[in-house]
Amino acid sequence: MRNTESVTLSLTGPASHTIVREPGVGSLTIGPADAGGPRPDLVVLADDTINWSAFDGDAFWPRYLTYRGNDVGFFAWSMKRPVESVTWIPQAAAEVDAGRARIRELRVDLHAVGLDIVLPNDCSSFVAVGDLSLLKPKLAADALCPRLRFCPTTKPSRRDDPLSLPNFPTLAAATSVSVTVEPLRQAFDCTSLLQFPRTRHVSLQGQLTGLEALARFNDLVGLELRYCPDLSPLPSLGAWPDLTTFIGWNIDEATGKRLRTEIRSLTRTAGRQWEFASAKQLRSPEWFATEYGLPFSGWPAKAARVAVKEYRAAEAGMVASPSLRGAEAAIRAFVRAVNVLPAVETTEREDAAEAVVQLAASAPVDIAVDLALSWFELERDF
Repeated sequence: MRNTESVTLSLTGPASHTIVREPGVGSLTIGPADAGGPRPDLVVLADDTINWSAFDGDAFWPRYLTYRGNDVGFFAWSMKRPVESVTWIPQAAAEVDAGRARIRELRVDLHAVGLDIVLPNDCSSFVAVGDLSLLKPKLAADALCPRLRFCPTTKPSRRDDPLSLPNFPTLAAATSVSVTVEPLRQAFDCTSLLQFPRTRHVSLQGQLTGLEALARFNDLVGLELRYCPDLSPLPSLGAWPDLTTFIGWNIDEATGKRLRTEIRSLTRTAGRQWEFASAKQLRSPEWFATEYGLPFSGWPAKAARVAVKEYRAAEAGMVASPSLRGAEAAIRAFVRAVNVLPAVETTEREDAAEAVVQLAASAPVDIAVDLALSWFELERDF
């Protein structure tokens, strides 16, 4: 059993909060209790003034901070106490100069409120999630932020016009850009990536269009494509003479086979020296339509098929018996079915727990997440 430590913090007033810490855990969440999702480690109101120096006693905690609220004092606090990663979900529009903050990776999650921000000079990675039209990022003179990741909110239908990134001229010098959207929602237009002409590494996930534009990144050395249902317009891998890393994972079957052939051809006839090159988990259109979104994509194929079948059976059972008792029976039956699958490892256990949470969310009756997970723990023997 791990040794734990009870720590009292003067966060919003003298000795206002107590937290139980576990050795080796460097993450911390702070925010309102009623914001949805898991309860924060430290509960505060969105407009509370936070005494960030309460964390000065331990130079290694927290290393990963998630904060939902409006007190921007953590930027000044990080000037004397660097933080490896900060996720900030502001609850009101803000204008912030964080240029002198010492935050290695900054993530902002924007929904309905705008943010005008000068990014930390030392920031090596910036992540923006949500409605990107609300974001106005800036960089101080001579500052760089080489790695960018965008997770924009998309519309439900693939028939909607493709989504483009807003124009972010101050970030044009980025050398690595990642964009994640959902495979079965509005497509992302890759043409909008051309605003980052120095990019050498591109990582994309989801429904894509405008793939032809990627050929214009002449110095590309890395390309990663995941959960893409249609990559047919993707240029040949030979379009990038310096490409040494390629990952295709859970991509459409037809293009995946073409890419495998190109990898072999470039290796054999052009002498291409790959650091890593692979196209795996090739998927049919039916897979994206019926199985994507379930947490079994990383499982061995046979086990994944059984898990999907039992998941669908649990869904049908809950519909047939729309009551709390019916949902419990269906979910526990799903867990028992997973129990007998061979070689269920720790990651599969986590995936199975996530499947239980998804089943609870789709049930015809309200089921608390904690209750559903208690059924999972009662039945699992892996």
